[in-house]
Amino acid sequence: MDKLGLGALLYAYAVLLGAAYLFGFWRTIGFDVFPYLSLQNYVSAPLNRVIVLVASPLVLASIVFGRADVSDNARARDISLYLVALYCLAFVLQQFQAISRYVQYEFYFDNERSVLTIATFLFFAALGVSYRIFRYSSTIQMKVFALVLVQAAVSMSAGYSDGKAIYNGAAQVYFLGNKELCEPSGVRDWVYLGKFGEQAFFMNTIDKRLCITDEKSYKLVSRKFKEGL
Repeated sequence: MDKLGLGALLYAYAVLLGAAYLFGFWRTIGFDVFPYLSLQNYVSAPLNRVIVLVASPLVLASIVFGRADVSDNARARDISLYLVALYCLAFVLQQFQAISRYVQYEFYFDNERSVLTIATFLFFAALGVSYRIFRYSSTIQMKVFALVLVQAAVSMSAGYSDGKAIYNGAAQVYFLGNKELCEPSGVRDWVYLGKFGEQAFFMNTIDKRLCITDEKSYKLVSRKFKEGL
């Protein structure tokens, strides 16, 4: 495969994981953000979170297998199954946190449960493909497919967990400093949800209303700093 084709596949892979994360995140807000997104937003918006989730098992695998010859089919199988196992562990941890937050709060949107259901389906699909890889000979595409399935499950579950935490008052958020941009003479704060294209998204802390603004000169203040947490 030439470099251009490989680059396109890697970009598509990054978009897929970003879409899974954003899908889980915004379902907890009760808003369809996808019409506002550009391709770049799928990659850049959840970049830091997804990189940590995806890269950590890769680092562990590189330590364990070192310079293993992945051209050997048996070795490639071992590496892919080892990675799937690590990602499965990451999924279990993320899904436990996501379900705990779902149960913890009384209010939820009707379609929130679909995130947990789809993430679980992707997880078991990855297990099914991995079983196929373990029992029978398989192509490199099959091995990659198993990894993509479980990585998408982890990303979606993490997105749900993060969105649920922010919707219900997480400490690791930023408030809109010049909040008159969203509500003149407003009393409550506006939580920063992200910037997509030329528009920034904020959520009111009391009634969960959304504010979408094209203003570029807004200021963000850490909640921890503002409230002395």
